[in-house]
Amino acid sequence: MLSANYIDPGRIEARSDATRPKPAPGEVLVAVEACGICGSDLHMYRNNSYRHSLVRKTPEGYDVPGHEFAGRIAELGEGVEGWSVGEAVVGVTGYGGGMAQFVTVPVNPFQLVRIPEGVSFAEAATTEPMADGLQMVRKAEIKPGENVMVFGVGIIGLGVIQAIRAKCPDVGRVIAVDVQDVRLEAAKGVGASDTINPRNADIFEAAVALCGAEDDYRGKSAKIDVVIDCAGYIPHIPGPPPLEIALRCLVNRGGRIVCFGAYEEPMTIDFSYVIKKEPVIIGSNGYAAEELVEALDMMRTGKVDRVGLISHTYALDEISAAFEKQGQPEAVKVMLEIPQDTAA
Repeated sequence: MLSANYIDPGRIEARSDATRPKPAPGEVLVAVEACGICGSDLHMYRNNSYRHSLVRKTPEGYDVPGHEFAGRIAELGEGVEGWSVGEAVVGVTGYGGGMAQFVTVPVNPFQLVRIPEGVSFAEAATTEPMADGLQMVRKAEIKPGENVMVFGVGIIGLGVIQAIRAKCPDVGRVIAVDVQDVRLEAAKGVGASDTINPRNADIFEAAVALCGAEDDYRGKSAKIDVVIDCAGYIPHIPGPPPLEIALRCLVNRGGRIVCFGAYEEPMTIDFSYVIKKEPVIIGSNGYAAEELVEALDMMRTGKVDRVGLISHTYALDEISAAFEKQGQPEAVKVMLEIPQDTAA
């Protein structure tokens, strides 16, 4: 079986001698057609962050990443009912394995869902990050007229903006913040009303210019009601961590911050804003099972365009080049494709 093998930061290879897995009771074996490189995979590739939860070992000792993928059921494990060989499915695994010709997936609504007619394998492989975005928007409880700021507009942040536009039609401004202009252009394409590149402007001052300011005994604010942080903390990016900037921009009463982005290292921030402004800070990790189905239905009905977010496509045996590309400024979503005839 062809599979990826993550070795060390900056080193990943394709192997052709991996053992094809067998589904355990309650699992199916999926022949993978498409698998996306997630932001968490990229964190791991940079400095081993979250490695323990992002790879699955083969009997040969290969570490196979990949947790957001689509394909067809190739085999049913013992006791599996209601599923058939040949069905097109989205799989989500907690411990990698999807960057291979075959991967086993437990049969439960959080990890296995059918792909509706008209949705391609490549776009279906973006279901998990879209569902993540739907959960973040649900948790944010965005009210009509509220201004929202989204930090980090890779595939996750772009999905957040798509979810906002689909579910919160009366939202105020939707401001995308990222250090890459290509991603900011993509954010405009999916519904951001405004963009800020912190390399070119102070985020707080730019937000004030867009939304106005308030200044009272609680401090200053840029009248941002909700911040959804898909960036987390990456030490090599200069300036205060996004969470600190979010707290500064947030309204002085009733503000909410949803935290999703990964933290590569511990960080130091000015936490006094939390005392002064009394915001609600909410963590978000994953999705509700029904949000996987909702994400696919949004693709089927054309409410969201996920194909347009796939900026580059590579074959599985080009895995090293694919990871290098995902780390480049021009990349939004890099997709690995494995045609079914080569996965037989």
